[in-house]
Amino acid sequence: MPVFDPTAVYAEKGVEGYELGRQLLTRYEQEGKDIIWVDAHHKIPELRGLPDKEYTRLKRLLVLGIRKSLRLVPNERSADFIVPFTSSGCSAFCLYCYLLCTFFTNSYLRVFVNREEIMGAVERKAAKLEGEALFEIGSNSDMVLEDTITGNLQWAVRRFAEIPKARATLATKFSQVDPLLELDHNNKTQIRISVNPADYIARVELGTSALEHRIAAANKLFHAGYRVGINIAPVMVLPDWRQQYEMMFADLSEGLDSGVKEQVFIEIIFMTYGLANQRINEAALPKALDIYNADLMRPKGRGKYCYTGEARREVEEFLQAKIERVFPKGIVSYIC
Repeated sequence: MPVFDPTAVYAEKGVEGYELGRQLLTRYEQEGKDIIWVDAHHKIPELRGLPDKEYTRLKRLLVLGIRKSLRLVPNERSADFIVPFTSSGCSAFCLYCYLLCTFFTNSYLRVFVNREEIMGAVERKAAKLEGEALFEIGSNSDMVLEDTITGNLQWAVRRFAEIPKARATLATKFSQVDPLLELDHNNKTQIRISVNPADYIARVELGTSALEHRIAAANKLFHAGYRVGINIAPVMVLPDWRQQYEMMFADLSEGLDSGVKEQVFIEIIFMTYGLANQRINEAALPKALDIYNADLMRPKGRGKYCYTGEARREVEEFLQAKIERVFPKGIVSYIC
């Protein structure tokens, strides 16, 4: 996939005081990009007031900022702690994007240049722990995508390799993992490859890597010594779900190396969908597939919907049966 090439760069005042900030500003100035200075990365009036139909255009922007909140949040699923890490938002157009429910059309890619301060919070937390802990560094963005711009994932892998009692984890829908393959990661970083049926990726996860490329990335990472997980996420209960997920498991069975299948850990996460998704998709992507089904979903908090227990039950049973067949040694970490 081509490297993300922003149409313009918005820069929060102060980013020039950080090494990474200066590097990015210099690069984009040399490329002839417009650098637009703003007071705060999360409050850009000229962007916040644009109509929903401008969503796809906004996704071509890059915002450079300074992350203020460094509070690590305890977690009981993919990690022990969620780290507010070096980016938020994304350049892709996944029709279910959960960030839309928080940032709406402003879910464009924001990169935070104070990475040393962010990693300092991880080091301080790890130093207080009695045992080893797992830190999620990709909860609000895709670090493999961000790495193509900043190199921050490579930087983080090297740093985690040196931090006692700390390991990193992240999930990705992108396949550009080659820069990670020669790093001395010290078995301290694990990477979960998010998967969905090839057709769903093409029609719903717009702007992300194809399934075959994600599978190839999983194999590369495994041979480079990383622990590799598979996220079946988000599970979409569409009319043809059984046929589609049957084909996905066939692709995984055929494409993944035997070593990956023997050590894989799996997370199953059902789709949550919001009114913000529906509104923005209709305005900005009017020809996109409608993935909301009122008959199968129930309210989940303000303006959000999830599948009912009845709708999930058959799908869960199907997925677990396929996992037992394709990944007999695989471990299902959790289902949510």
